[in-house]
Order: sequence, then structure tokens, then C-alpha cells
Amino acid sequence: MQYNDFILFGFGLGGVLIHNLTKINELNKAGKFSASAYFGLEWASISISLIIVILCIAGKHEVAQLEQAGNWLGLAFTTIGYMGQSLFVKLMGKASKALGDKTDADA
Repeated sequence: MQYNDFILFGFGLGGVLIHNLTKINELNKAGKFSASAYFGLEWASISISLIIVILCIAGKHEVAQLEQAGNWLGLAFTTIGYMGQSLFVKLMGKASKALGDKTDADA
């Protein structure tokens, strides 16, 4: 199957939704879910995930070997959407911590 950019964005968006619904389900089971509080805190990380999906779609046109992935592209973009939120925020946290530790040592 040939995936166009719109379909790949849909797969990525599906991954972002799965990630957030999983987190909402955990909070809901604990009785701590509030939609306004959740989206008030998570809007930035959700936006980051969508930007990552868009950048990956743009990058897909740069890497010709991705066309060979064929039917796996849909699964790959779902995974990118799902993991993009967690991985990017975690990596940025580590980078911030490393920079913070270095700044504290210099002071």
C-alpha cells in the first residue's frame, strides 16, 4: 500500500491519541482525572508529539529508503505518535538536568 502524507498523519495522530487515552485511563481508574486539568498540563507535550509526526512526514520525503518499508510505514507512524510524547519530553528533561547540573557546578 502506498501511504500519502494525510494517511501517515492520521496514523501518527492515532498514536498520540492512544498514548493520551492510556494516561487518561490510568488517572480515571485512580479517580484523579479532570479533563481541563489534564489538557491544561499536557497541551504542550501533545503539540510536541504532533510536530514530531509532521517533521517525520517531511523527513520521509528526504529518505528514499523509507519507501521500501512499504506496509510498515503505518505502524511506524503510529509508534512515532505514541512514543514521541514520552521520549521527547524525557530526553528534554535529561538534557535540562544535565545543563542544570553543569551550571550549578560552574557557580
